[in-house]
Amino acid sequence: MLHNPDDTPTPTTTTTWNPPPHLAARFSRKRRRPTTGTHSPCSAPLTASSLATTRRQLLLDSRKSLLRQRAQHVEKVRRARANSHEAVGARLLALQQALSQAQESRNAILAKIAGSCASEVAKAKRLAGETRERREREARALRCGVEERMLEAERRRMEVLRERRGRRRTGGGGVVRVDGGSDVEVEEEEGAATAAAMQRVKLGGLRVKSGEEVRGEAARCIQRVWRGHVRGEVVKRFLGLGLTIESVRDTSFEDISNKFREEGVQKATARLLKLCGLLGSSAAEGEVDVEVACRTFLSAYLILGHPAEVLSNDGENEKALITKSKDLLIAFESFLSAPTFPPAKHLAETWESFSTAFTSWKARDSEILINTMVAQYAELDLIWQKVKDDTEQHVAADFKGGIRENQLILLVRIRRLAGEKTRGLIRQAVKEARRTRLPKKEKGDTRPRETPSSSEGNTVSTAVTAASRVANTPASPITDQASVPIAAPPTADPTHDAFSQFSNSGTLSNRQIVHELALNRDFKLTQRQKPPLEQLVEREAKRAFWDLMRDDVLHNRNLTKWLPPMAHSVKTKLLHLLDPAGSLHRTITDAIDTDLIAQQCQHGTYDHERFFAFVLDLLPRICSPARDADVQALRNHTGDYIDRLQRLFDVLELLQLDHANFLLMMSAQYVIPEAAPYERRLFAADLAAGRTTLSRTTAWLQAAKEAKLAEAAARDTEGVDHPKSRPTPVQIWNHAFLGLITTLDTTLLTVDTVPETLHLDIDRLNGFRAAFRAVVLGAAITITTKNLLRRDVRSGWKALKERVAALLLSAEQRGEMGGKEVGEGICAFLTGTVATPRGVLGHVSGAVGRILGRGGADPVVRVVEGRVRGFVAARLGAEGSRERVRLATGGGETLSGFGVAEWIAEGGGGGGGGGGGGGVNREVYREWYDGVLVE
Repeated sequence: MLHNPDDTPTPTTTTTWNPPPHLAARFSRKRRRPTTGTHSPCSAPLTASSLATTRRQLLLDSRKSLLRQRAQHVEKVRRARANSHEAVGARLLALQQALSQAQESRNAILAKIAGSCASEVAKAKRLAGETRERREREARALRCGVEERMLEAERRRMEVLRERRGRRRTGGGGVVRVDGGSDVEVEEEEGAATAAAMQRVKLGGLRVKSGEEVRGEAARCIQRVWRGHVRGEVVKRFLGLGLTIESVRDTSFEDISNKFREEGVQKATARLLKLCGLLGSSAAEGEVDVEVACRTFLSAYLILGHPAEVLSNDGENEKALITKSKDLLIAFESFLSAPTFPPAKHLAETWESFSTAFTSWKARDSEILINTMVAQYAELDLIWQKVKDDTEQHVAADFKGGIRENQLILLVRIRRLAGEKTRGLIRQAVKEARRTRLPKKEKGDTRPRETPSSSEGNTVSTAVTAASRVANTPASPITDQASVPIAAPPTADPTHDAFSQFSNSGTLSNRQIVHELALNRDFKLTQRQKPPLEQLVEREAKRAFWDLMRDDVLHNRNLTKWLPPMAHSVKTKLLHLLDPAGSLHRTITDAIDTDLIAQQCQHGTYDHERFFAFVLDLLPRICSPARDADVQALRNHTGDYIDRLQRLFDVLELLQLDHANFLLMMSAQYVIPEAAPYERRLFAADLAAGRTTLSRTTAWLQAAKEAKLAEAAARDTEGVDHPKSRPTPVQIWNHAFLGLITTLDTTLLTVDTVPETLHLDIDRLNGFRAAFRAVVLGAAITITTKNLLRRDVRSGWKALKERVAALLLSAEQRGEMGGKEVGEGICAFLTGTVATPRGVLGHVSGAVGRILGRGGADPVVRVVEGRVRGFVAARLGAEGSRERVRLATGGGETLSGFGVAEWIAEGGGGGGGGGGGGGVNREVYREWYDGVLVE
């Protein structure tokens, strides 16, 4: 029941209205609970009216809340749709932009393709037009030929008809007339017949030929047939040779070359070329022009059949020559398949193009070959100049025969290629080789005018000792005792080298002089090239000495201390230059009295002008003609006493050098035969005394022996170990010596590192190593430069070689093999001599730096090093004069094939020099070498 709102509740009873379950469920499901508060309608007791109001209010609130939620949802959906529309619009816009860009890219690609194809289309159109024009010309020519043949047939037909009519007329004129007609009637009939014949001729448009014309036409027809037969025979004879590119390729190069030299092949080729009009009309068989043309034509088969044997390079010129050879033979074989005379113009054009390219290539190749053979001729001349004065006459005779024979062969080949220029080329090459590679002879006669007696040089010890004593006397004029070199006694240290006491000094011992004479019979003593520091020290010491002497003599008048020793030194040096039994020796001994000079100095009566006058009058009688200018300059000098005395000692030093060289020249014929035994005895004495050992020599040879045995074992794959395959002692020594001189190592050999048996050749070995290093690096640089410039590596480039050699020498003297300076120098040379792009110059500079920086690790250097080492090894292992001459003859060609044509002189000189020094060393120390190798 419902409560009355007017009823007042009692405190003991509380009335609570609970709606039915279905209403409670409805309210809880569909209506929202109002927010709790003090003014909430539910806080007051519910009445009927308040309940309705509350329910209505709740319904309205829930409806508003629902509407508000729906509005929010609608707004949310609207915003989502709006955002989705914007995203779709942005995507559509991006898609449109992508499509436009794709369209633009497509248009650009199409335009590019159209542009690139334009030239091809134009070329195709041009080829199509040319083909169409050619076909039209051929059709027109064919049509004209058919018309001409038809006209000729019609003409012959009319001639036959005319002959028949002529015979008919002749037969009619022979009939006897019986009607007694007059001649006028006959003439009228003949005139009518002639007019009728002429009318027929006019109507037919033809002319009746006479008998002579018919016979001439027949003769021409017969001649035409005969010429066709002859031409066919010429073509058939050439085809019978069976020359095709395939047959030439299947045949060996030697066999096909011999076949091309046969007379039948030459004649068949010459007749066919002349028939085709490829030879001049004035050329006849057997003439030089025809022979050259035949060889040129047949060379096309060789170029295509054996390109590796004919062409030694793969450059642009060679590729162009191969292409033109192919064009020529294709055109020629097309002609042979269907011969027509005269042949097509294309054959003549291809022949002209090929002959021009072949002549140009041959001229360039011939120039390289001529230069190589001229260098070989000069190399043989150098060998002869070195051995012609050999003490053993049979050696010189063997060399002379082989050299003359090979020089004649080279001369014939050079003359065949160079013609009239042969003599000039050979003369220039020989002159240049002798000037640069032979020892320079002193100008003038260096033999002293006052020579010692012949008995003084008849023994080895006397002559060599005298020369060594005179040559080793230093220029210091302090005292004679101070000028004699005193050898230090050997130490007890077993590691001390017995030869270290003179190896680093400026003097030469008897042993060294004999060794040098054994290597070079024309050996002469020269003034030693001293290092800059040593020159500076010596110059300062001399200046201090002479300044001290000048101060004492001119200012302090201390003559006794200086002038007698100076006079004694001058006297001693003059007496060393004279024969003790000669008159000049006695004159000088009596004239220069040091005791008398000392007394005169004490009393102040010494006259130095008389002393100089005596010496200056005596020097022209003693000195050689080559020193007359020096003596005259000394005579004309007007300085003070000390200055003139200093110059006098300088002149006496030169006279001592000439005297020593004269003694060596006189004693060479006695010294050289005994040089090897003499050096062998001294080395044996050093071994016996313990002054030296064979430790380094043993290690050196054992390493070479192991290397050669390993090489032999590698070749002996079946393990037979045949005695002939084992290395001989000579081969082992050659391998060891080769490893010593053919290396790129810049470390200098010293007394402590070189084998004991080579102690006398340290400077020579270092020179060989430096020369080998210069050849390898220089050749690698020149080959790389030629390749980058696309030049033939076989062709010589002397200017580049000289520039590279100068740059390498300068870098080595500075002690730094930096590639930057050398590369810049080569680039500057290329810029001033040839037109070289900037990019190529950069490549050249980088390649030079890489070669010098990497050394033996560079591939080009490694290849060149192996080839040059093999060349030197072949010359080092040559046995006998003929083998040496043969290697010297082919040395230039070998080096040119390696691409180092410019370095023929250096390569040949290094191989020959090493072989000469090695031969003498092996002969002297053979017993110790064999003993080490046998152990």
